[in-house]
Amino acid sequence: MEHQSRIHGAFTFLPQERVIYGAGSLGQLVAELDRWGCQRAFLITGMTVATKTDLLRQVQQLLGPRCVGVFYPMTQHVPREDVIAAAAQAREAKPDVLVSLGGGSPVDGTKAVSLCLAEGVVKAADLDAYRVRGPRGMRFNPRYQGQPLPHIAITTTLSAGEFTGSFGITDKQRQVKEGYGAPRFVPRIVILDPALTVHTPAWLWASTGLRAVDHAVERLYSRNHNPVVDTLCLQALRYLLAYLPAATHSPYDLEARLYCQLGAWMSIIGFASVRTGISHAIGHQLGGHCNVPHGQTSCIMLPHAMEFNLPVAAERLALVAEAAGVETRGFSPEAAARAAIEHLRPFIKELGCPTRLREVGVQEADFPHLAEAVMEEVPLMENPRSITGVSDVIALLERAW
Repeated sequence: MEHQSRIHGAFTFLPQERVIYGAGSLGQLVAELDRWGCQRAFLITGMTVATKTDLLRQVQQLLGPRCVGVFYPMTQHVPREDVIAAAAQAREAKPDVLVSLGGGSPVDGTKAVSLCLAEGVVKAADLDAYRVRGPRGMRFNPRYQGQPLPHIAITTTLSAGEFTGSFGITDKQRQVKEGYGAPRFVPRIVILDPALTVHTPAWLWASTGLRAVDHAVERLYSRNHNPVVDTLCLQALRYLLAYLPAATHSPYDLEARLYCQLGAWMSIIGFASVRTGISHAIGHQLGGHCNVPHGQTSCIMLPHAMEFNLPVAAERLALVAEAAGVETRGFSPEAAARAAIEHLRPFIKELGCPTRLREVGVQEADFPHLAEAVMEEVPLMENPRSITGVSDVIALLERAW
């Protein structure tokens, strides 16, 4: 008698050509430009990198006359105004390659500039045609006409946006962060050089590391989890939970920093195959509406999201305890899942990260607006437990407040 396997699915590869990692790997930037025949590089970075470190100078020196322009700051949560201003400056410079330098905002901002240049977007309102979701999560499929410029991402945090083709842009008028992107916008080359991260503020390093933990956990308990993504996310958790404390407290421990970078990469490789859940959906809107840094939204919301999903995802959450090295022999799946949550709470606190919404300036009066915005994303999520309406989201926010 034939027995049919219950295992089925798909893994989608993004058109990312190369990830270069290790101390000193920034030195390969010019060789990559030579390989592509690129002669005109336009840089996009943030205020801290540009004004409080020598990283921008290092990259400019490496590029020499090939650097045809620099835009900064690309500010937190990628406001529309920054995108349009950066695109206008880049358009004048006529680059043949874009280079992002810094954390998630410069990376996402550079993807957004790439969209603007390829599609002729010159005003903020023109961006509306390229959103990938609409009312109550309705999926849009924008029609792209142009070819994006190649993008090299040189990163200094663990947000891992350099491994996806998606990005968020914040409409400050409406106080919402909206989703954009397509596989064509994934950076072609990523450089992970731990030596470039030593000046990243400890709070930013730790919180973006916990963002990567959030990526891994939410993919593990996704209702569409698959074996390849499981394997990557479990190894991501092993690296991040083992090395994040040392890398945070000792920024010159380049080996620990590199393991964290590798963990962040592994946490999101399955982005195009397995989506995230309610922690990420709430995090997006806490950023757009309340200006909470993305990493900090994960520090606060992930344990509550895990608790919310525990009744239907105990076996998947038990894998988190295993990856964290928690002794669960003889535990039921529910007890092991609970042990994973209880391990994570003090871990977050010991890294000096916030654990309550009130600590980052969120007001209870914000909850209805936040919940409505989250519901726009719910149909695109793969949360294991159904979100039945704004009341579920508000209940989670109340627990986290």
